[in-house]
Amino acid sequence: MVKHSKWGNDAWVEHISDKEMPALSSTVRILENLANDDTVSLAKVGQSVLHDYALTSSILKVANSAAYMGRNQVTTVSRAAVVLGYTTIRNICITAKLLTSLLKNKNFSEAVYERLLKQMAQSFHAGMLTQMMMRNYDDNTKEETFIAALLHHVGESAFWSIGGNITKELDEKLQDIDPLNKTAVDKIVAKQLGTTFDKISVGLATTWNLGEHFVRSLENTDLRTPEMQIVDFADRLSACIANPAHSVEHFTELLKEIGELTGYKEKDLRTRIEHCTGKTEELLKSYDAGVLIQYLHPDAEILPDSPGNNAMPKLSDEALQLQILRELTFLTMEKGDFNVVVQTAVEGIFRGIGMDRVVVMLKNTSKKTIEPRFISAANSQQLKEQFTLNLNTMENVFTYALKHSESIWVNDFGDEKWAKLVSKPIRNITCGDGFFLAPIMWDKHCIGLIYADRSNRKHNKRPKLNQNDFLSFTHFTQQTNLCLSMILKRSG
Repeated sequence: MVKHSKWGNDAWVEHISDKEMPALSSTVRILENLANDDTVSLAKVGQSVLHDYALTSSILKVANSAAYMGRNQVTTVSRAAVVLGYTTIRNICITAKLLTSLLKNKNFSEAVYERLLKQMAQSFHAGMLTQMMMRNYDDNTKEETFIAALLHHVGESAFWSIGGNITKELDEKLQDIDPLNKTAVDKIVAKQLGTTFDKISVGLATTWNLGEHFVRSLENTDLRTPEMQIVDFADRLSACIANPAHSVEHFTELLKEIGELTGYKEKDLRTRIEHCTGKTEELLKSYDAGVLIQYLHPDAEILPDSPGNNAMPKLSDEALQLQILRELTFLTMEKGDFNVVVQTAVEGIFRGIGMDRVVVMLKNTSKKTIEPRFISAANSQQLKEQFTLNLNTMENVFTYALKHSESIWVNDFGDEKWAKLVSKPIRNITCGDGFFLAPIMWDKHCIGLIYADRSNRKHNKRPKLNQNDFLSFTHFTQQTNLCLSMILKRSG
């Protein structure tokens, strides 16, 4: 095997992105592709994350935290995206995946693990400090600078998260080096790895397509905008606060420079920093990353993490269904459009009733086929191909449901009622244990169908579909059609 020091920057970037942090890499790419799509709907954000139960849970916990929502609780990712906006939801997703990706490896020496936690805490704190300093900026700019500060040292954090001997060796070489002495640190890192942490960060930012603005903020300090200067100040400030050896003079001088850029007086700035640290603690708890809090206070006793203390209360299926049905109604009074309403219904059926696959198929413009437009399932690309159906073929259960605008529960392929309508090609794409179908109505016309099943129920330890499930499914689809009619009436 080639020595790590001979790898060079490209090899390190590829290794981290593809081997060490593939889940984060995939999430970032999906979200950035959505951001570059001029036709993106907020509903697509929900589609892209709904099959990831851990990420969905993180989004809802953070979205309902005091930092974002306060008393305006949300139950679905779809409505959270409407209320908070795409940029905020994107940042919550990236932050949640970053924290879980970095902490998943258990092959750490004690010193490396502590170094990783300290760097992660500093980066998170820096993100919060940027928002505190940007009082005169709009919310989107604040969110962009938050993520820039959070990922400013992603190369370093990602390296430490690898664990093993390579990280242990480098940690030992850096033990006696002042972490604020960047030149000395870079020299040792370059000798050991064949590159620097900053270069790895730039490579990851480029690979993940995080935007030219962010990449430039890492590469060229002389051309930084005021926003990127704030990111730099926040980064330096968080490092200074986390380092017990920092001098009072250095800290005071840094506050003076920040005050000149932001207009804050030193006394006011100190108060705001203290308040910001408190907000950082609360938000870390929402991300189930309470283990990092101790590193915001370098003199505090190091405490073990207590995962799950901030877990959301487990709702019964009926209670969750009721909350999501209520959110469907809220959407008709807010900014909800056709896409957001349908995606919220999909989320309600997927999470509230407990399905493995939910597919919404709409007629195309020629009305010759129905094509998947909303999918909540692990293998969405495969389902997109399978559930594109020709409407001009022999009548089947899908064309029957479209023609009669009727909700259907197929629970036995051998049932005389369905035998002729569930042909072999239909059986190949549907679930043998049964499935539900319901019409989507727009201006009194059936324009598509909602399909749902529990194709993976044995693995997920779920029961077969039953009468209560079908009643809940029918209730969701009827409420969805009612909401769509209200949107149509409002737009007319």
